[in-house]
Amino acid sequence: MISASARRLNVFKSVVDCGGFNLAAMQLGIAQPSVGAHIKALESQLGQPLFIRIRGSRPRLTQAGKAVYAYAVDILLRSEETTKTLSELRSPPQEITIAAHRCIAPHFLSAGVAAFANQFPKVHVITRIGTIDDVINHVRSGAVTVGLFLSAGPVSGMRSHVLAHEPLVLVVGPHHPLATKKSVSAEQLAAFPFVTGLRGSRYFKLTDSALKAIGVASYEVAMEVEESTATKQILPHGVAIACLARCAVAAELATGALAAVTPGTPLKPLQLRCGYSGHLSDLTRSFLQCLEW
Repeated sequence: MISASARRLNVFKSVVDCGGFNLAAMQLGIAQPSVGAHIKALESQLGQPLFIRIRGSRPRLTQAGKAVYAYAVDILLRSEETTKTLSELRSPPQEITIAAHRCIAPHFLSAGVAAFANQFPKVHVITRIGTIDDVINHVRSGAVTVGLFLSAGPVSGMRSHVLAHEPLVLVVGPHHPLATKKSVSAEQLAAFPFVTGLRGSRYFKLTDSALKAIGVASYEVAMEVEESTATKQILPHGVAIACLARCAVAAELATGALAAVTPGTPLKPLQLRCGYSGHLSDLTRSFLQCLEW
């Protein structure tokens, strides 16, 4: 069994790869006599020469040298792989946890997460989907790295910045009396019931504030629904109106499953914000760059 050290095997491999003792010494950053001493010690241990030495010519491997070279390449490669594995075991796995509002997650998160995963394949990505209130609570508590949510402005208890602006749109079923109107007044809108988010939720407050800003100060709430998916299924079966983020109804508007109602005064867009409670690491900044389309 060969019991040479990894250092000695590396010196021997360098002599072979570089084609000489002097070049190996330069590559390794050691003196040429030191290289010769390592080779001489290895040959002494094995009991046979590893090189055919002819003055003025590059040293050539003997049969024994060829066998030891193959051994050295294998041992050094396995040593490097083992060192890397042990280093990875000592270091905790990198992880990013994202919380996203359910209305925007399918439209704004998927492409960004995919791009980040391709760029950082060893980083573990965890995604939580919920209401705006859920996302903000996760960020404030430090349970997630970043949170994506719709807002009218900054939120207390966290740092945040605007990634994009998302329009709000009033939508109805395709056979609703307002579906074919080019423009409708606040009075016309208030004459019909609304399907809204749950009272007291941040989403309800956002849309209620948006409606009041265009003059719809009072309106009947026919139904409170937590998810936009259910709201979209309800609208075609009645005369209710819903105020939703455009991204949540883009597909239905494109196919005619729902119709957009244009108010006389445009609704103010919401902010798509990215919130975080602590210092942004370089990894988190890279993730945010993938989201900033």
